Amino acid sequence: MAKHVQDASIEWLQAKHATNQLLGKVELLFRPFLRWLDRSLERLFTEGARELKKDVDLQKAGLQFIPYQELQQSCEKSGQGTDSAAAHSDEEVCNAEDGELITQEQSSQQEGQCFEDDHQQQEEEASRLVENIKISDPRRGTEVKLLGLSLGENTATVAAQQITVSLQCNRCKVTAELALTGRTSCAAQCEKCNASINAAFRPCMLHHYCDVLGYLDLHNTTPADLILQDCRLIVGCLACSQEMPVENLIYGQTRELNCEHCHSKLSILAESARFQYIQPRTSNKAGSTTVNYKNMRDPAVEKGKPLPDKGTCKHYKQSHRWLRFPCCGRAYPCDVCHDENQDHPMELATRMLCGFCAKEQPYCNGKPCVTCGSMMTRGTRTNHWEGGLGCRNKSKMSRNDPKKYANTNKTVSKKASSEKK
Repeated sequence: MAKHVQDASIEWLQAKHATNQLLGKVELLFRPFLRWLDRSLERLFTEGARELKKDVDLQKAGLQFIPYQELQQSCEKSGQGTDSAAAHSDEEVCNAEDGELITQEQSSQQEGQCFEDDHQQQEEEASRLVENIKISDPRRGTEVKLLGLSLGENTATVAAQQITVSLQCNRCKVTAELALTGRTSCAAQCEKCNASINAAFRPCMLHHYCDVLGYLDLHNTTPADLILQDCRLIVGCLACSQEMPVENLIYGQTRELNCEHCHSKLSILAESARFQYIQPRTSNKAGSTTVNYKNMRDPAVEKGKPLPDKGTCKHYKQSHRWLRFPCCGRAYPCDVCHDENQDHPMELATRMLCGFCAKEQPYCNGKPCVTCGSMMTRGTRTNHWEGGLGCRNKSKMSRNDPKKYANTNKTVSKKASSEKK
């Protein structure tokens, strides 16, 4: 960090000195230097900290960063060495096939031609790489992002090999689950309306600075939920640069495992998943890009917006939430809905989704949402007696209720009123 500040100070002084030489004037630079240092000290320390962090990360990864100046100096030294060797060597080379003598100058010309040919080949390969970069897949479709992603110290990268997504039909609102692999399109039909559904998944690389799992290309359907427990991921170790598969991840729980090669401790944590539809852009003749707002549809479950029917179901009309069951990793409005759609024993839910804002949070009963503050269930106190725990509002009670006018005309003696005072 101090070296970065020193290099920046030397660069500023050299630039100021060169400017004064061009203008032909002499100036004391101590006070201007102090003013410049006072204004840019925070920026210099921030940039120095970034460079230091980059060096530490490269050292952990087993890489070495060589600046361009050092590479240029080493190339110049090697070039001078070859020139001196060529100048001092005046020997002649005998060609065994033709029996001709080739001088050192001719051999150097041939070497120059070979070097030019190699340089042209490298330029062609670089142009091909640039073309491949230009035609790479743009950022489009539905973005799948893992919120609250936390990777361990030795966890380098995470990539999705196969994911299981709960999709909702745009026509009849029936949900179905599809297992998608990388860049393989999957076609299916809705069980209710027989509408054709197409889905494809384009995976991305997860790391400490990116929480995007991939992109979905959907047709006639919208994503409802990501079944993380049925997803198969590939985790890369930072210590040995080896990869290993990981399954059975659960939202809100840290999955710890050891590397199969170097036995380093790896960990993954994801709080929830979010689907975000990326608006398509079309380029005009003038070269500007515009957003196409046609055929746009938000995902079925989107953070900040209410769930379908505000999280209620036909069994519980006053419960505005979805429960995520750890037995299968899926979210249902109640345990009865879980038993109707699954064939395994139900385990008590550990997480839930708010029906008003779709915020996923730990399970709690009788408390408001941590984001919007709405009550997801009916409060503990109602307009009934409930053994003394409730309250009875007399203005809302029926006139036929004998308790409505109880103790309203009761007289109190002066002695009792004085004792109360």
